[in-house]
Amino acid sequence: MKQIIALIMIVAFVSSCKKDEVTDLPTSKGVYIVNEGLYNSGAGEVSFYDPETKQISNNLFTSANGYSLGDVAQSMCIRDSVGFIVVNNSAKVEVVRIPSLQKVLTINIPASSPRFVLPVNDSIAYVTELYANKVYVVNFRRGQLVKAIPVPQYTEHLVKIDEYVFAEGKKIYSNPSAKGALMRLRIADHSYVDKIEFDGDAGGLVLDKDNHLWIAIDETSAEKASLKCFDKNLNLVLTKTIGDFGFNPNSLSIDGNGEKLFFNSGKSLYSSEVNSTNDPSLLFTTTGTGIYSMNVDPVNSDIYVSDALDFVQRSRIYRYDKTGQLIHSFIGGVISGNFSFSYE
Repeated sequence: MKQIIALIMIVAFVSSCKKDEVTDLPTSKGVYIVNEGLYNSGAGEVSFYDPETKQISNNLFTSANGYSLGDVAQSMCIRDSVGFIVVNNSAKVEVVRIPSLQKVLTINIPASSPRFVLPVNDSIAYVTELYANKVYVVNFRRGQLVKAIPVPQYTEHLVKIDEYVFAEGKKIYSNPSAKGALMRLRIADHSYVDKIEFDGDAGGLVLDKDNHLWIAIDETSAEKASLKCFDKNLNLVLTKTIGDFGFNPNSLSIDGNGEKLFFNSGKSLYSSEVNSTNDPSLLFTTTGTGIYSMNVDPVNSDIYVSDALDFVQRSRIYRYDKTGQLIHSFIGGVISGNFSFSYE
C-alpha cells in the first residue's frame, strides 16, 4: 500500500554488519517469532528464523532500537513491509519496519491489555483487549487511539471480510453463564453489529479460500468440541465435530491456500480439509512437554510449533512439513508465543 510505504520511508534504515548469531537483523524472507518473556520482566523480544539456512537470530528488537520491547510481547502482524507488535502488559503496539525491525512509532493504549492487531485499511487498525469489553480503533500513521468499540465480551483474534471485521469472543470462566462467541463489527462507523454464541470457549479464528470464517469451539457437557464455518452474514455453513478426541482445540490455523485447517490440543496436532465433510484427523504427536503455540507458513504450509518448556528457559521450536514430518528443531526466546511470516 502506497500510504504505508510512505509512512515507513520517513524512518532511516539502520543496518547491522555485526556477524553475531544472536543479534543479526533479518535480511531475508522468513519467520518472525514473538517471545513473551517472563511476566513483569519487561523482556519481551522478537526472533527471526530463516527457513532456507535454518538459522535463528534472537533479541532483534533491542538490537535494532536500543531499548527493550516491553512486558509480555503478545503477537505480531505484518502487512506491506510494516510490522505491528502488540505488547500486552506494556499497553502498546510498536509499529516497525520489516525486515529491519526499526521502530516507526509507538501506539500507546492507556489502561489496556491488548492482544492482537489487524489493519483494516491504509491508516486504521483494530486491536483486541484481554480484560475489557472493547475493541480499540487506532490510527497507525499518527500513532493515536481513535476510539474504543464497546463489545459484549473480551476478544482475541480478528479477521476481515469486505466491510466487516470479525472478532473471536472469549469466555470468562468466573461467570458461569459466559459463552464463547463470534462477533461482527462494521468498519464504516467502527461499530458492533451482532454475534453468534457457543456453549464452549473459542480457540482460534481463520478465513478460508471461499471467504468463510472458521472458529474452533471447546467441548462442554452439552456439546462436543467442533470446528464451525460461517459466512460473512453469520449463517452456519458447516460443522466438523471433534469430540471423539476428548480434548479442546487450540491455535486454529490455515494454510496459505485457505484449504487446510490445523489445530492442536496438548501434544497432538490435527488437520482437516475445509471442503471435506469428514471429521479432523491426527497429523502428528510431539515429543516435547506440550504445544504452547503454533502457526502455518502461508507459502509452503510448514507448521511451526513452540514448546514453552518450564516457562523460564528459552522455548524449543519445531518445524514440520504439511504431512507432519519433522524438518528442524531449534531454540527461540523465552515463551515463544506467536509466529508471523514475511515474504515481501
